[in-house]
Amino acid sequence: MTGHGGFAAGMAANVKMLAGSDAELKAVDFADGMNVEVFEKQLAEAIDSYADCEAVLVLADIAGGTPYNRAAGLSMTRPKVCVMDLCMRNITGDECPDVDALAADIMQTGHENIGKFVLEVPAQPQEDEDGI
Repeated sequence: MTGHGGFAAGMAANVKMLAGSDAELKAVDFADGMNVEVFEKQLAEAIDSYADCEAVLVLADIAGGTPYNRAAGLSMTRPKVCVMDLCMRNITGDECPDVDALAADIMQTGHENIGKFVLEVPAQPQEDEDGI
């Protein structure tokens, strides 16, 4: 689990409280003012600690943020790694609509946007066999 501030540590503590302390979960937070390279190194070490597992799921707080982007980048060289965001963008806006509108927006955004990182490689143009 990864995210901004104390997001990952907080979520990990919640999971361990609910699932038990033996839950196979690591938290890597991107703290305010933290060097991006240091963060990426810590994230890579956490991911690589699961090298013997069949698959590794990395949950990030928001797609497009540094934790998500760095995890997605690391997944490109680690085929067993799946990166997903938890769609936290709903709570980052400045507007404060009524609670029913906010709940509806969160549900709609979740349905539309929760997904996993997939590297899409553009198709290579094919050359004619006779060189023309």
